[in-house]
Amino acid sequence: GYDYFPYEVGQYRVYQTHVINYNIDGSVDSADYQIKEIVVDKGLVEDDTTFRLERYKRVNESDAWVKDSVWSARINTYTAIVVEHNVPIIKLSFPVEENRKWDGNAMNTRDYDEYKMINVNQSYQLEGDEFFQTLEVYRGDSLDPEKIVEDDYHVEVFSRGVGLIHKKDIKLQYDYKHPGDTVEGIVFEQNLIETGEEL
Repeated sequence: GYDYFPYEVGQYRVYQTHVINYNIDGSVDSADYQIKEIVVDKGLVEDDTTFRLERYKRVNESDAWVKDSVWSARINTYTAIVVEHNVPIIKLSFPVEENRKWDGNAMNTRDYDEYKMINVNQSYQLEGDEFFQTLEVYRGDSLDPEKIVEDDYHVEVFSRGVGLIHKKDIKLQYDYKHPGDTVEGIVFEQNLIETGEEL
């Protein structure tokens, strides 16, 4: 399953991102932008193969890329880890298998957060494109059909030989006195739109 987490120096991935913030004062902010992630270096850290990821941001294709942050990713026999804003998170656990579970926060000081892998080696449709071998990782799949309490839904989809192709986070608190009214929270969605190699 290591090829669900492929990184090589020179690779890049571009994601279309959509974010909606529901603020406690009742206002709503939204943003659309693109993120480009480039693998710029590779090394070994305590026997883990480690990659330096430079991330760039722009509003749309007509804008220039602006450096946003530096992340890293590393892989070993049992786990694939991404360090996001200096917080290591276990994204995948090996070997990949249906219903595999692990604590995504086992490498940091945050509370236990169960991740679960499903639909291993299944096809996945994304924006009209079909990826033939994918897996889905959930760390919360609770959606309130009545919109009374909260939605707590988080999924990442990985494609064999490609890596992360889709991410969606929904964390919304509802007004139980007025079902359907959002008190506060966020909806974040990111879809892969381009891959390639830097010349």
